[in-house]
Amino acid sequence: MQRPETEFDGTEGDILVALYKWPDVIFSSHTLTERISPNLQITAPEYRAAFAHLSRAVEKHIVRGLIRGKRSRNADGVFFNNLKLSSKGERAAIEERERRALQGKVKQLLDVAELIRERNRGAKG
Repeated sequence: MQRPETEFDGTEGDILVALYKWPDVIFSSHTLTERISPNLQITAPEYRAAFAHLSRAVEKHIVRGLIRGKRSRNADGVFFNNLKLSSKGERAAIEERERRALQGKVKQLLDVAELIRERNRGAKG
């Protein structure tokens, strides 16, 4: 079964939400990696892995027409500067943000339902 186009993995969704949330910030692949993985040291191997994963996600978004940017190259390879959402990307970012908010609300409702079940068990026993 193919997943809906509006559902993204963690990093893919994080990119869209970050670009939507901070429209006036000039992001590159590097600064997005730092924003999405703030606990990683730039010199750490984990940072390089996070950067590579994010770079693949950025390229997927470019192919889908969700974001645009200026392609550049440095010692780490190809990366993108001046990343911005396209109109289609803005719609996808809004849907992703709403999907994430809905997931949080569902979790809250499940937590409340569990509390009610626990109270009912305690009242019976």
